[in-house]
Amino acid sequence: MTSTMNSGEMPTKTEAKQDWELERRSLRSKALIPVFVYGHGASKNPFHEEAYAAVVSENGGLLIMNAQVQIGQPLLVTNRATLEEKACRVAYVGERQPDEGVVGIEFTEAAPSFWRLMKRSDAANSNAEKQSENA
Repeated sequence: MTSTMNSGEMPTKTEAKQDWELERRSLRSKALIPVFVYGHGASKNPFHEEAYAAVVSENGGLLIMNAQVQIGQPLLVTNRATLEEKACRVAYVGERQPDEGVVGIEFTEAAPSFWRLMKRSDAANSNAEKQSENA
C-alpha cells in the first residue's frame, strides 16, 4: 500500500479505499451487458445460460447468473451483442439469492474491447463528429 500512515495506525476508510483503488489493474464501469456463460457444473455436466455483466473492465467483470460455480473454475463468456467469446476463470463468488448469484470473472488475458464500451469523452467526440457531418 502507498499510504502515509505511521506504523501501527489503522487506515481510515478513505485511505484504505484510495489504496485499494490504486491497486486495480484497470478501470471498472457499471453496465448491463447480456452474455452467454458456458461451463461445467460440479458433476462435470456442461451448462450454458443467459446472464448479465453488471460491472466490467478490460480484465473481466461481475456477472449476475444462476449457475453455481466455484473460485478457479474455467468458463467461456460470449458477448451476446457481438458474439465474441472470451475464456475466463471464476475469481469471486458472492452471496446467492434464491434465483441468482454474483460471480466475478477474470479473463485469461486482458480484453480491452470485449465489452465494447466507449469512454464519455470518446462518445462526445463521436457525437460532435456526426453533428458536424450533418451540418
